[in-house]
Amino acid sequence: MTSSRYRGSLAVWALLLAYASLYPFVPLRLPSSLDAVAGFFSRPRYVTDFDVAVNILAYIPLGTLTCLYFRQPGGGARAIFKAAAFGAAFSFVMETCQLFIPGRIASIYDTLANAGGALLGALAFADPFYSLVTRPLGEMRERLLIAGVWGDAGLVLVMLWLIAQLNPALPFFGAGNIPGDAAAVMQLEILQWAAVAMSIWGFGLFISSLLEGEKGALRVTLVLLSVALWLKFTAASVMLQPHFAEEWVSTGRAIGLAVGIVFLVPTRRFPRSGRIYLALVLVLAGALCSKIVGAYSPLEDFLRLFRWPYGQLASFATLTRFLHEVWPLMALVFLMALFLRVRRDAMR
Repeated sequence: MTSSRYRGSLAVWALLLAYASLYPFVPLRLPSSLDAVAGFFSRPRYVTDFDVAVNILAYIPLGTLTCLYFRQPGGGARAIFKAAAFGAAFSFVMETCQLFIPGRIASIYDTLANAGGALLGALAFADPFYSLVTRPLGEMRERLLIAGVWGDAGLVLVMLWLIAQLNPALPFFGAGNIPGDAAAVMQLEILQWAAVAMSIWGFGLFISSLLEGEKGALRVTLVLLSVALWLKFTAASVMLQPHFAEEWVSTGRAIGLAVGIVFLVPTRRFPRSGRIYLALVLVLAGALCSKIVGAYSPLEDFLRLFRWPYGQLASFATLTRFLHEVWPLMALVFLMALFLRVRRDAMR
């Protein structure tokens, strides 16, 4: 349980927050006057409950991961203090950088909300919450998933995959986004079904490679797919224009989902090295086929699919689309490294 074990997870979440805070990055500007800097410490004209809630929720994982990084046996209180201080400092840096980005509004109120979220995340290691929730969850993770950084890296990939599902304008297990040339898609409909089936099958085997034992892969996969479908459905009903609300799923994708689960049932009992290798092949094949039938729109057209009054839509849409596109590549790298490790261990 060394601190280096959580360094990667902490870095990933910090990068996600930095992207969300600093998009679109360029062009930069210099604060035009002292009034702009003074505005940082003034109450914004509009403070919505939604913005406050998002700022708090986004920084809760940062506080938890930072506390894991600093935590040592017998040093729980000190780790909580360090995590809260790091979250406040990181938030202050992000808000200060927003002074130099057109269209972003830096505010000490956002800093305080972010710092509050980091503190809440760090308090996951304070009793009684730690004894009742955090420690049992940690013990369950150690019992069910492969040990050490391999299991942690797999969990990070699952987390990134779920974050991508929050964008309803992205097709379920596909590439591109929901609008496109309908006629061209219909001509390649069978390939679309095959891409979804292979992706679902490969995803299930990816999940099975993370589990310590041979049982439970089907249940965990079905739970994750159900959560993802619920996220897509809820986000589509809230965020998309009404006439696009059901475009993220189609009959072909539903058929591919069912076929992929059917093929997962027998193959989830293969030896670990066989499951990892087959997952690698299927994730690659599914991603390539999805690219062939995927439809990509310019950012301006992509954003027109949404009805979202709360702001920061571009950073959300581009971040989730990036995660959606790059996830198969990250999964491939992880599976290749894990396959080599399993084979090396088997030869010892």
